[in-house]
Amino acid sequence: MPGFADEDELYRYIGGIFETALADPELEPRLRATGLVLRQQCTEPDSALIIDLPGGKVWKGSDPGAPEASATMTMATETANAYWQGKVNLTFAMAKKKVTVEGGVTKLLQLAPLSKRLFPVYVEKLRADGRDDLLVSS
Repeated sequence: MPGFADEDELYRYIGGIFETALADPELEPRLRATGLVLRQQCTEPDSALIIDLPGGKVWKGSDPGAPEASATMTMATETANAYWQGKVNLTFAMAKKKVTVEGGVTKLLQLAPLSKRLFPVYVEKLRADGRDDLLVSS
């Protein structure tokens, strides 16, 4: 299963779906209402995003001035890539320790139903960029 080459790719693709969602007039108020500042921490390679939903901004983990996260999800970049395509069951991945969650789990669980609406946006972005190498088959 493929993952990202670096933090720039993580930001472009996963950060990009949140930027798209925060520009959506239906999703934006629901995302902000979660009050969640999520750190998407990835391994293989080490990289991170800070998704500030109340502030409506996505940061690279290495950006100075990024806000403190209220919850952190940690996983390999290939797991993150597959998750945002709807190919990873979060509950099972957590049980198998492929995904770990720290902090505001309740707020994170509020995000889960909204995230399903982002799966097709993510897949379309990969296709539009010709990144078939990142597409996960069923």
